[in-house]
Amino acid sequence: MGHNVSLHVPEHLPGKGKRFVRRLYKLRVVGLGAGSLCVVSALWFLPHVSPAIWALVVLHGFIWPHLACYLGLRNRYPYRFERFCIMVDSCFGGFWTIAMQFNVLSCTVMLAMMSMDNMAAGGSRLFFRGLASQLLGALIGIAVLGLQFQFQPRMETILACLPFMALYPLVLGSTTYRLARQLSTRSAELERLSRIDGLTGLFNRPYWETCLVETFADCRAKGQSSCLALLDLDHFKSVNDSYGHASGDLALQVFAQLLRKELRATDIIGRYGGEEFVVILVDTPLAEAVLVIERLTGAIRRMASQLDSMCPCTASIGLVGYRPELESYQMWLKEVDQAMYRAKTGGRDRIEVDALRAA
Repeated sequence: MGHNVSLHVPEHLPGKGKRFVRRLYKLRVVGLGAGSLCVVSALWFLPHVSPAIWALVVLHGFIWPHLACYLGLRNRYPYRFERFCIMVDSCFGGFWTIAMQFNVLSCTVMLAMMSMDNMAAGGSRLFFRGLASQLLGALIGIAVLGLQFQFQPRMETILACLPFMALYPLVLGSTTYRLARQLSTRSAELERLSRIDGLTGLFNRPYWETCLVETFADCRAKGQSSCLALLDLDHFKSVNDSYGHASGDLALQVFAQLLRKELRATDIIGRYGGEEFVVILVDTPLAEAVLVIERLTGAIRRMASQLDSMCPCTASIGLVGYRPELESYQMWLKEVDQAMYRAKTGGRDRIEVDALRAA
């Protein structure tokens, strides 16, 4: 007679938690339906069980799951209402403990499942609230039915508890597994988004700078040859001034698509900021990197002949290869920035290669 956990949803937000309600509806139907067999098997052999108690068994086991779902989905605060329903279930659990006269097997199975679910659904806070609700239900049971004890379970009771003990953990485990898969998928997506620049879809600066640190360390430790390129779109400010920032954003997106298309899968492409882009050419000697960047420059020029003047299709590019004299990745980044600036001041739409290494 239990229920299960969902992803945490803020209680105070109106309309939030409907998935939580639907998920617990399925578990409540199975849990309360199978758990009712335990209650019935314990009550069946007790003398003088009133018709009201039997009616309550039917209400709680077979009507309440549907009613709780119906009311939860229509409540202004579904998540908060569902947590209230969890406490109602716990209260019923305490009441049935008294009604079954402390039948050891039935009571242990039922209360253990409820306590486990309360812990999973809300941690220790909901667990202790559930214990308080169970105690309240037990006090109500004592006030209504009195206090009697029937510790020894009959074979019929044991058999009646088997479906609940076998079926409900399977359903609970299946639901928990699906939640874990969903959480894993969402975590992976959030991790991916945390590395991506929202406008261009390229890597953002925190991520590509981390990659640059790793590449620099590999070059220093393993003698690897890698290169760093910095690209700046020419006359980009005039696009924003003449056509508006929406056109400027579109130009950045078009240029980012070109970079993804023309560069290699092993190249790490990121946005430096504004209209500047970074390319880390991993495990690539300078001579090979020059060919890659020259091929990219040709593609940029071909695109310039196909698009109108709203799109700045030329780029000034600085290219610097790793060398042991570089003391840090920041120095590497500083040198490629200086190379890009020389390309800018030298007439734009050109590549400025690390002069020392090129010689």
